[in-house]
Order: sequence, then structure tokens, then C-alpha cells
Amino acid sequence: MSKLPGSPIPLLRIKVEEKGRIKDIKEIVARIDGLPTCLNGQLVDLGNDVKGIVMGFDQNDVLVLVLGDAGRLRLGREVSAVSEPFRIPVGDALIGRMVDALGTQVDRGPAIVPQDRLPIMMESPPIVARATVDRFLPTGTKIVDLVIPLAQGQRQLILGDRMTGKTTIALDAIINQKGRDMVCVYCCLGKSLSALEKVVSVLHEQGALAYTVITVATDSAPVGEQYLAPFSTASIAHHFASRGRNVLVVFDDLTKHAWAYRQLSLLLDRPPGREAYPGDIFYVQTQLMERAGNFNEASGGGSVTYIGIAETLQGDLTGYIPSNLASMCDGQICMSGTMFAEGVRPAIDFTLSLSIIGGRVQPPVLKALSRTLRADYARYTEILRLSKLQSTVSGESERILKRGRAILGVLQQGAHHPVGTFEQVLLAYALDRGWLDGMPTPWVDEFRDSIAAFAAEAAPDLADRVARAEALTTEIERMLESVLQAYRAAHEPEA
Repeated sequence: MSKLPGSPIPLLRIKVEEKGRIKDIKEIVARIDGLPTCLNGQLVDLGNDVKGIVMGFDQNDVLVLVLGDAGRLRLGREVSAVSEPFRIPVGDALIGRMVDALGTQVDRGPAIVPQDRLPIMMESPPIVARATVDRFLPTGTKIVDLVIPLAQGQRQLILGDRMTGKTTIALDAIINQKGRDMVCVYCCLGKSLSALEKVVSVLHEQGALAYTVITVATDSAPVGEQYLAPFSTASIAHHFASRGRNVLVVFDDLTKHAWAYRQLSLLLDRPPGREAYPGDIFYVQTQLMERAGNFNEASGGGSVTYIGIAETLQGDLTGYIPSNLASMCDGQICMSGTMFAEGVRPAIDFTLSLSIIGGRVQPPVLKALSRTLRADYARYTEILRLSKLQSTVSGESERILKRGRAILGVLQQGAHHPVGTFEQVLLAYALDRGWLDGMPTPWVDEFRDSIAAFAAEAAPDLADRVARAEALTTEIERMLESVLQAYRAAHEPEA
């Protein structure tokens, strides 16, 4: 009950419900007769503790996605539409926990007590709520931070065939946020239970569960939950961003989301289009991706960064769903099956990868030292192809090949071992000055793995100077040069 201001008379709060009847049930979609003023995304009580969400309309009926056991429904049963959207629980209590697409906990922890409940389907924040994207997001993957840098609030897509290390890049980005006051949300979508167990195990071993929420809709979950899971994840992230927190969201993977929506659309009797996907697949996934951003103080002051994963077939980046998703994002990281087979880790082809806005926020020292890496590597791959067709190469071509091998050696990185920004500066400086060109591969590997520890002892204050630097100054160059000279004197490579 409530009261008017200044009135002692209590007033009843009116709750409006519309009635209808179940006309037909097709697997997880119920066709309802009635509910004349219901809206898309509205909650429907189907009886027997089964809820549903309005997914669409035709001339006479309402199409409702059943959330729960559709076998408990009966034709002709009366249903009611509640005048509110479907909401899920959100809040700090979800951090370190695992929930499904409906916000129900699926781990064995204590009951989750939410701070709030938010609708799954929300409008993307308007332009007036957004701020300039001006903060760097370190992922810990050397190739990404040096050549394809990410910014807080951007949307980045990881593209590649199966088993090329896409999830590893995303998980390393989560692991690298440890101690950075960043909330991470990992959305496991359409993957097997064994794959989910591996992800949870990695996050637990690396101590990343302490700041990560996991939302789950595995391949065994109902297709409706697989469709809703990314939107639930976005609502969880929005809660933290609206309270000034920075959030990193990983969707693994959005190709499975498109598959789920295709199945759902066929049940909704929507006409199929290209590759049997419905005509509004682009609109549906754009609704999701536009919810990322960097927000101003009036809208909470937080940020939501999306890393989406999409699967390609035999390296085809022009597939329907991959090309759709790429057009929605601010950049893409392309995984190469050929490089993966050759043992390159991570198998990122950065001649095809880009970040549209990340370069503006990359630390100045990193930006100055990595400016030629992409071009040098592109020349290396071109000369390498030509060298396979002839027995000898010119002196200039040999120099390019030596430099390319040094770049590949330095950028090699094992799974779940993120590299800090200072260590990346040391490696980038050595490459930029040609220190490693022509060096034996074992020596390059040793340098890559030990230079950070050596520099921490030889120049303890250098890391802080680099972190505070607004440009690559002569003094910083001199100190970096001194560290490398001392390292070479202590680890003279064999002839």
C-alpha cells in the first residue's frame, strides 16, 4: 500500500494482469490466444510455476518462449501476462559464482542474495550517456597489447577456426585483470560441459574467480536459455558499470548464439534467409553489442568492454555470422589455423587483425616502440613465401628474414601466462633496436623469458618511470639501453 503526499489515506497499488489461453505448444514455444496489449520481452505466467517471455506476434496470437519444463503445460490452460519485463538478480553476490541464463545459481555455494533485479532486454545506452574511450585495457598477450591494443569500453571480436586458441586469448585477458579493480563476466555459450570445467579450472588456478562472474548456457541447455544468456550477461555487467565499476565481458561464443536464435526462429515460424538464419539476426546481435561502452559520470562512470568470440570455417572471415559480428565491433583478432599447426603460440595473424580505437589509448612508450612491428612482420611473411620458391635470397631479404624470426621468437607466449606492460616494453625495445636480429633461437628464447627479472634487479625504478612516462624520452631510452647492454654482457650468446 502507498499514500499520497500529505494524505493519511492509504491507497492500493494496482497490478494489471491480462488473461489468455494456450492455443498450441511447439517444443519450447507456446502460442497464446489473448493478451491484446502485451509487449515484446514481457513476462508471462504460464501456470504450474512455469514462466515465459513474449518473443513475437502474428495476426491473432502471441508467441511465448517457455522458460522451464514445457511438458508441464496443457492446451487450453489460462495464462496471465504480468505488466513487467523478465528480470534477473544482479549484484556483488554474483562475483565468484556461476549462474544460468535466468540468474539461477548452478554452483554448490550458498544462496545468492541479489542487490537488485534488472531486465534481460534493455535498451543500449544513448550517446548522451557515453564518454570518450580513453583508457588502455592490458590483456597480457604480447601481440595484442603491442599491435592490436584494446581500450576500456570497446568491442573486440576474436575470429578463428575450432581449436586455434580463441578462448585462451580471452581467458588470459581475464587473468591479467587481477589486482586492477576490474569485474569480469565470462559467458559460456553452447560449449560442452567438459569445456566449461576446463575454463573454471583455469580461472580457479589463476585466482581469477575472485573477481569473475560465470554465466552458463551449455550445449545441453534449452535453446531458449542459449539465446538469452548473452543478454543476461550484459545486464549483469550493466549493474556494475552503473555503479562506477569497469567490466570486461567475454562471450564464448557468439556463433553458438546465432545458431540458437536460428533454431528458435524456426520454432517461431519466421521465414529463413541466408544460411537459414532469420532476417533479423543482425539486429538481434547488434542490440547486444551496442550495450558496451565507456559511460560518463551521470550514467555511473563505469565501462563495459566486450570480447566476443566467433568461429570460422576453414579460415573464411567472410562467412555470414563472422562478417556480421565484425561489422558491429571496433576491431578483430584473427587466429590462423596454419600458424597454429606450425607451432606459433598464440596463433594470431596480425596482418589481418586490427583495433580501430585501441591505438589512441595505448601507452606512449609501447606505441613508439611497436610502430613498425606490423609492417616488418608483413615483409617477413612475403619474403618467406618467396624464399621457398628459390634456393638463395639477397642480403636485404636475409635481413628481413632474420628480423621476422626474432619477432616470432619474442612474441611466442604460453597459455595462461600474461605478460606485464613493462616486460613488453623491454621486448619491444630490443626488437625496435635490432638487438635480436640474427641471434640464435635458444638465446632469443632465454632473453624473452628472463629479461624482466634481470631488469627488476639491474634497474629497480625503471618500471615506475616507464609506467609514468608520457613519451619515449631520451632518458628512458638510455636506461633501457643500459639494461640490455648489461644483460648481453652477462649472457653473451654463443657464436
